[in-house]
Amino acid sequence: MTDPKTRNNHFVPQWYQRGFLAPGQSRLFHLNLDPDRKTLADGRQVPRTALHEWGTKNCFVEYDLYTTQFGPIVNDDIEKHLFGAIDDQGAKAVRAFARGDANEMHESFQDFFEHMAAQKLRTPKGLDWIRSCYGPLDQIDLMVEMQALRLMHCTMWAEGVREIVSAAASDVKFIVTDHPVTVYNPQTDPMSPDCAYPLDPMVASLGTQTVFALDANTCLIFTHLEYANEPDRQDLTRLRTNARHHGVGMTRTDAFIRDRRLSRDEVIAINHLLKSRARRYIAAANKDWLYPERHFSGSWAQIAKVLRPTADLWRFGGEIYVGYKDGSSGYWDEHGRTSKAHEFLIRRSPRKNIAANDFCGCGSAYAYKDCCQQVPAAERPPWEVYGLRERNMMFCNAIQGILGLHERASWEDVRRTLSDDQVRRIHVAFSTLWPEDTDLALLLPRPNPKRLRSVYIGIADPRTVDATVLGWLPYVDEIVLVNPFFLGTRMKPEYSPIDSPAGHKMQTLKNVLLLLKLEPFIRAGLVHLVPDPGEVSAPLGKHVRDVLTRRTAGWKPPKGGLHSLLKLGEEEHRRFIWMLPEASLRHYIAKHMPEADAAMTDRVIAYFKRQAEADPYTLLQPLPLGDAGAQFQIYKGLSLESAMYLATLTGSVIHVDTEAHWEQLLMDAQPAGVPSQRVWAPVRQALAEIRFPVDLDSRRVAERLSIGDRPPIRSLLRRLAESVSAPGTGPTPDVLAKQLRQARGKVERMAIPTDDGNVLNARLELHVPPAGFFRHEVQRLMVMFAGATRPRSVPFALHLVFDDPESSEADGSEPDGKTGGITSSRAELRR
Repeated sequence: MTDPKTRNNHFVPQWYQRGFLAPGQSRLFHLNLDPDRKTLADGRQVPRTALHEWGTKNCFVEYDLYTTQFGPIVNDDIEKHLFGAIDDQGAKAVRAFARGDANEMHESFQDFFEHMAAQKLRTPKGLDWIRSCYGPLDQIDLMVEMQALRLMHCTMWAEGVREIVSAAASDVKFIVTDHPVTVYNPQTDPMSPDCAYPLDPMVASLGTQTVFALDANTCLIFTHLEYANEPDRQDLTRLRTNARHHGVGMTRTDAFIRDRRLSRDEVIAINHLLKSRARRYIAAANKDWLYPERHFSGSWAQIAKVLRPTADLWRFGGEIYVGYKDGSSGYWDEHGRTSKAHEFLIRRSPRKNIAANDFCGCGSAYAYKDCCQQVPAAERPPWEVYGLRERNMMFCNAIQGILGLHERASWEDVRRTLSDDQVRRIHVAFSTLWPEDTDLALLLPRPNPKRLRSVYIGIADPRTVDATVLGWLPYVDEIVLVNPFFLGTRMKPEYSPIDSPAGHKMQTLKNVLLLLKLEPFIRAGLVHLVPDPGEVSAPLGKHVRDVLTRRTAGWKPPKGGLHSLLKLGEEEHRRFIWMLPEASLRHYIAKHMPEADAAMTDRVIAYFKRQAEADPYTLLQPLPLGDAGAQFQIYKGLSLESAMYLATLTGSVIHVDTEAHWEQLLMDAQPAGVPSQRVWAPVRQALAEIRFPVDLDSRRVAERLSIGDRPPIRSLLRRLAESVSAPGTGPTPDVLAKQLRQARGKVERMAIPTDDGNVLNARLELHVPPAGFFRHEVQRLMVMFAGATRPRSVPFALHLVFDDPESSEADGSEPDGKTGGITSSRAELRR
């Protein structure tokens, strides 16, 4: 016998529908809100019958809604295995919640939320919402994304005020719709663009409530605690505190309000809401209940009075402390935050009544008129907490204080005296600025058509940043770069710079030097130093690692694709040699230079010491021998997914400087084999003809930028971004190519005459995918961790190719490993 395939997919389960039948009833009155039309013999079109009395088998069902096909092979695993298990557990959970059995509710608490979250996305409206977030998806990709997103609202629902209201005292009962998990916000009515099908108000918004009828007589209403405590607030479209779609939370499973019995009018008001947010079908035990608009005369905002909890909220909020058997403990506040670090990041004097020319309230380096004034209030970075730029400046100040640089200590002094305690304090300060409840997406600069931003995919290292970041600032407006410091609180103690600081001295020295080099550019708002998104958010980091592992399985960098990283590794090896104790140095020289006599050995040791003194990245202090002196050497950069996530959020393009990263970008961030959009070929050719002088003197770059000494290429690249993002709004490719060629002479003449070799020549390779750089996995990050409800892409990418042979990628080596993440090595000083 062959296994029969389930192809009639009930997106509202039959067991759930039966909860809305009256005693002794076997059929529901089923209303089609948008019936099809049939054509009569005379050509007239009339609507088909909208109201039917059907059994649950015929209600809320669609053929092949979840079915996937591989050629002739039909697969119904989604229906059978995914929703089969969810419905089995969900049926028990929903009945327990409807009855109010405390023991059963506790046992099925997680099952209930998993069922409810899946129910929100499994309907045709839910699937259409996924499509609206991603753009075109085939059936398989749609099912993949549905499964990936289906738990995204559970944490915030569980942390909210949970009230179960009853219709037992009303002759009108609750209806069931084709989108049972209904979302409501009093400031977002059905005619609002934010509610245009298939959109709903964001669950994470402060004033959003979620309504889920459990059966004909009971309805569950979720309300964010802040809104329940202050129902008269006017900022109901802003995000709730610590809004997040994934993450661990702690809540009481017995915290429910169940003592409200609704009147007839109140039930009708909820039914009006349910019908308003349905897609096409609704059903009820009584056909008169299907037309609540005939009896509800209030406004959309007045529904809030029915949904708002009126009971004492003592069961909700407060703080939770948990002790574990191993002696550790856990803490959660009423918003799910796990520490009080946020209290130190609240702006002491919130900025209000800001004039157009005042510094913007978000903490950027720009005037209000050039920053947040044109951004809707609900979409601005928060003003009540310190922003990205401010946190970076606070970190710079903290480091200078910890190392004594405020007291005129020299860099040589730092290299001689850097202690374990200083390393620990530096990383504690960094972790305090970026606590686990940080919403990084909220703090990032918003896309601005007046500024060309670029996200750099490459390592954050003081030895390369002049060529790859600072030297390119004259050609773009702002650059986004990953912060090289680690959040030690998210690491195992044996690897953490907080718990095991001795192994991070050399790396901390380099990271501090990088930060000090970037400080004036951070202060000016030209460089945005961003912590790795995957470190700030553990769920995001896990998702990125899983995607990265699958994507790079079997991949090897191209020949020479990591030449620059290998050269940096060779430098580190030489530093370890310079730092060896004299006895170990003599042993090393004897092994590698057996012909050297005592005099030669003394000269080599003296040379090594001079090299160490002259090198700013070398510690001038002895390190313990063996494991105690082992040092982590870390190359930290952004993965392709993290870089695209940041670029999409900030409205940036991407630039790279290695063949390995360029290959990954072209291979994995667009459909396979897609060439650069042909229409931009003239621009690509014009850019390739220009030799860009890259100044490696960061002080000179800062001075030139401060007086506005920028080449015209910056505005032309900005126009390119505008034209690619919105075709028809900027100059045509031919016109732009002509302007680039006209600007070529000005660009190449901007090279500063210098004898110190601090200017490199480079050229740009441009790639413009027809649909922009886009990955479903990155858009998933946008939806889950940034609340993005529209597909976004990165318009173009640039490859920096340096003419300097020392920086070329022509080496024939083939190092193993993955790029775009973190590569670390641990070297030991041995006798």
